Amino acid sequence: MAATTLPSMVEVESPSKPVQELAKNSRNEFPERYIYKGGNIDLSLPVLDVPVVDLSLLSSSSPAGEEQLIKLNSALNFCGCFQAINHGMTSSFLDQVHNVGKQFFALPIEEKQKYSRTVDDIEGYGNDSVLSENQTLDWTDRLYLIVNPEDQRKLKFWPKNPESFR
Repeated sequence: MAATTLPSMVEVESPSKPVQELAKNSRNEFPERYIYKGGNIDLSLPVLDVPVVDLSLLSSSSPAGEEQLIKLNSALNFCGCFQAINHGMTSSFLDQVHNVGKQFFALPIEEKQKYSRTVDDIEGYGNDSVLSENQTLDWTDRLYLIVNPEDQRKLKFWPKNPESFR
């Protein structure tokens, strides 16, 4: 499987500052690029019920396994997301992942920027790729890493600090 990269014909740039830094210095004023101007947002829309898929049943040929495959297919085609249960990861492991992520984002900006993504790659630390001058940006910073398959991991983007990250 080929590594995931952005098309080379698209010009990409990054906002000058991480959102975390903008938030620290904002005084409740947000840069124009982060303000949605597409009209009113309809707050009366119903809350989406996120489908729950039991991953332990997906490889089963039982009716329950077939039902989970149908549910997964539907979730990906119509909802775009799902909640995975019985995935084999313990709550304590997921808590560790959450905590080490929080530790990474609490590091000084200079440390996080050692793992900044490059213009032609989706992996690494950063924020939105800017594909258009009029694009509204998400108020978020990200650390995107490919975990599997292992041979596609780019360890140059994997933080050495906090030590338990790797």
